[in-house]
Amino acid sequence: MAFPSYAAVFRSLLLVLLLALAIRSSPHGRVARRWPRKDDGSVKLSKDCLNQKDPNFPTMVKVDIRIGSSDPATRMVHDVRNRSLAPWDYRLDEDLNRFPPVIADAECRLLGCLNTLGQEDRSLNSVPITQEILVLRREQQGCQPTYHLEKKLITVGCTCAAPVIQHQS
Repeated sequence: MAFPSYAAVFRSLLLVLLLALAIRSSPHGRVARRWPRKDDGSVKLSKDCLNQKDPNFPTMVKVDIRIGSSDPATRMVHDVRNRSLAPWDYRLDEDLNRFPPVIADAECRLLGCLNTLGQEDRSLNSVPITQEILVLRREQQGCQPTYHLEKKLITVGCTCAAPVIQHQS
């Protein structure tokens, strides 16, 4: 009987976490803070344009993310951020000209890592785990909106790592 590697299970859990965060308007637990919006989200059209609203831009997408596994590890994904030796919080990046309009981005709580007593150990580093995702960007060109995919680098969590030490010669 073959067992999946820890890396494959961890990667699957991270992807489930990323999907859950992208689908929901807010993640489980508290949100550290919202990023300020770059604009007010309204599309500036010229006076000659008849339709001031774009009916083609999606306001909601329904996605079924059930995996069909009864594995308890998949049910506890949301709690990993608090149980981690490098805990993190989420902040919301909001952009109404992007789909999804709200993306949760992780932010490491500590510079160091927690030891077995729950105290910060600065001999280790909390390091962000990043993932590149695709988002749909809306741009107005005259009266016609255009849409294109763009890459966005987000932080999905934090991990504990040994510091990088550079030896001088």
